[in-house]
Amino acid sequence: MQSSDMEILIEINKSKWPELRDLYRNNWPKNAVAYRILDTHISYPNLSQIYNFKVYCPHGDLANGMVAIMEQDDYIIMIHPVDDIRKIEEALATTKVINWNKQLMVPSATSKVEDCIKRIEHIAKRIKGEKALKHILSRDAPKFENLTLPPNTYIGPLKPEHIKFVDKKWTYTHETTYKLFEALMNNDLTYALYSTDDSLLAWVVIDTSGSLTHLYCIDGHRRKGYAEFVLKYVINDQLSKGKDVLAYTWEDNVKANKLFDKLNFVQDECVKWLIIY
Repeated sequence: MQSSDMEILIEINKSKWPELRDLYRNNWPKNAVAYRILDTHISYPNLSQIYNFKVYCPHGDLANGMVAIMEQDDYIIMIHPVDDIRKIEEALATTKVINWNKQLMVPSATSKVEDCIKRIEHIAKRIKGEKALKHILSRDAPKFENLTLPPNTYIGPLKPEHIKFVDKKWTYTHETTYKLFEALMNNDLTYALYSTDDSLLAWVVIDTSGSLTHLYCIDGHRRKGYAEFVLKYVINDQLSKGKDVLAYTWEDNVKANKLFDKLNFVQDECVKWLIIY
C-alpha cells in the first residue's frame, strides 16, 4: 500500500527529456508548448543550469505528463499533461516539491490546467490570471522567400552593450531580467537589426520556454517594416534548424495578432498566465 506521505512527483533525469518531449509531438498543436519548452532546454542545456530547470512526472511515468519548475524572475511552474490531467492533479494536491506559500507563476495554462489548479483547495482562492492567444508555426511550414535586408542595415545577435537598454524597454522589466537577456544573448537566442553605423533598430528574442518575445522597434524607426523583417528572419532561421515557432500575444493586442496572422501562424487556443499569490 502506498503511504500518504510518499511524494508522487518524481524528478526525471535529463537523459529522458527527449523521450518525454517526443510524446508531446502527439496531438499537435495542442501539446506544442510542452514540446517547445523541453526542446529548448535540451538544445540549450546552459539555460537549464542557470535557471535550475527541473522536470517532474507523477509517479515517474512520462505518460502522465510533466510539471516543470524553473527559478526565473518568478518561481515558474509549467503544467502540461500529455493527455489526461488526473495524475498531475493528484500530484499537485499532495506534493512537497512545490512551496505553494510563495508567489508562483503558471504560464500558458490551458483551461484544463486552470480548472485543475482551482480544484486544489488550499490554493484555489489565491489565483488570478490574464488571457493570451497562442500562435504556432510548425517546422514544416515554408520559409519566406526573397527576404532581403532593408537598405543600410545588417542583422545579428544583440550585443552586450545593448542588453541594459533592451531590458529597460521590456514591459516586464524586473531586477532579474537583465540576467535573462544576457543568458539569451549568450545562447544565441537573440536577433537584432542594426543600421550600418551599428545603431540598434529592432529586435526579438526566443525565451527560456522557446517562444518569441519582446519584439520591439526603436521610436523613430517604426513603420519601415523593421519588426516584420526581424520576425521573418528569425522564423526562417528556426525553420532551417527544424524548429517549430511559438509566440503569444495578449488577447486585446489587435496589431500583433494581425501580424502573426499575416505571417501564417495558426492561432491556437487561448491560454492564461496564472499568478498564485
